[in-house]
Amino acid sequence: MGARGSRLRRAGALLCAWLLLALSGASLAREGPLPAEDPQPPAADITERCAFSGVEGSKALRRTLTDGRMGAYRRLEAGERLTVRSPSDMGTLVLRLCQLEGTFLLIQRDGRGVPLGLRPVKTDAMAVRLPLGAGCRAVTICPLGGPLNLAELRVFSPGELPPGPDGLLPPASKVDFLIVATHPDDEWVFLGGVYPLYGRERGYTGAVAMVTLPSWERANECLNGLYLGGFVHQPYLLGFNDVAQSAPKAKKDRFRAEEVTLSLARLYRRVRPLVVVTQDLMGEYGHWQHILVAQAAFDAVALAADPAYDPASASAYGTWTVQKVYQHLAQGMSRITLEVQTPLSSYGGLTALEVAQKAFAAHKTQQQTSFRPTVGEKAREDIRFFGLTWSTVGPDTQNDMFEHIEAGETVAALRKATPAPAGTPEPTATPVPTHTPEPAPTGTPRPTAAPTAASTPGPTVTLASSRWDGAEAAARWAADRAEALAAALAALAALAVAGRQYRRAHHRRR
Repeated sequence: MGARGSRLRRAGALLCAWLLLALSGASLAREGPLPAEDPQPPAADITERCAFSGVEGSKALRRTLTDGRMGAYRRLEAGERLTVRSPSDMGTLVLRLCQLEGTFLLIQRDGRGVPLGLRPVKTDAMAVRLPLGAGCRAVTICPLGGPLNLAELRVFSPGELPPGPDGLLPPASKVDFLIVATHPDDEWVFLGGVYPLYGRERGYTGAVAMVTLPSWERANECLNGLYLGGFVHQPYLLGFNDVAQSAPKAKKDRFRAEEVTLSLARLYRRVRPLVVVTQDLMGEYGHWQHILVAQAAFDAVALAADPAYDPASASAYGTWTVQKVYQHLAQGMSRITLEVQTPLSSYGGLTALEVAQKAFAAHKTQQQTSFRPTVGEKAREDIRFFGLTWSTVGPDTQNDMFEHIEAGETVAALRKATPAPAGTPEPTATPVPTHTPEPAPTGTPRPTAAPTAASTPGPTVTLASSRWDGAEAAARWAADRAEALAAALAALAALAVAGRQYRRAHHRRR
């Protein structure tokens, strides 16, 4: 056939290749896109299948940590080791703690007892989710630097955890607005419209500072309520005593204005809020702790901006100037009325009032009281009315807590700034607390104001030893010891694994 045959063979080969390509393309077209990978199944609670060991009374410990009662806890002393083993792979360890801060060592092992990893955990959150490594079937918890108060321990299989209060993020490092509440439930009964409107609906980062800690049961109710109210972060717990109105003076001395003011000034410096919202200067129904906290929340604003006040926190965090302070039921230099009865898309059509009422229902121990989040011209728990008592950007004209405070890059720049004013801004107007809405005053000379419920401590007020300093020192000590212990245990674990491998290799050679 010669050259002609060669050309025919080449043409036939090309035709076959083209047909194969066309058929394969048609086949792919008929099959469609490759199926997506199956989503990871949801995590299951496998706590009931786990064994608890390592401490005395492990059966009683298991009951305490799995009965759902958040007010009861087991105290693990430093040096004790609690081990939880599962017959199947673990995915996440969920803890509820009854203490302001905790530091412990977490050791993971596989089903044969071989260490998978260890790390120190330091937290200031009540609820902690700890993802575990692949193949983990045993975890050991070792308190470091002090005891660990465990209220709940749950183990989940690998997969996506169900939503719940323990899914709230740890306390935020920076916030746009800070709600300062005296007791757990005050954040909803008196201030309940703020977060639904400005946090969830408007997208600002907000958090709650809880000044008193009546009990850990009520602290956990607070956590549950924040979850139901749509919060993203867990609260800041300042840990002060709850003292009844009828308590003798000796007990009331355990809740002092200068200590609360110092703690709030440090918190302002640490989390840099642009707006602070707090309670009534008349104490809503005359509660003396509400009055003290409302005054302290205001006084701390000027002190947080003064570099001469509490040099330790000024050095650690820098000074900070809050832009606005709103106080419940105050008149102030201008007033706003929250639209708490308007349906909110971010809550599926619920109003801010309904959200506050739903969240307040989580405070089981407070349901017998007569107070509820409500609206009413004369109601002392009306959650609509707030007065602007401090402002560096002028009075309000548009019924908006963030009026004159721009979002985005301006907010970020404000947070990064570390102003060091020469002195405390001079107050030039005094708000008159009231329980009914009135027209905003006119002719306010300057956008700064000072309440008169109590005297403002001078910028030289310092506490030589405070619970905050003690907690920070303890945390630093624990963190240092944790790192050293973790390194030592890691080295021992590596030696153990190397020794086991050497023995196996030597046995095979024999």
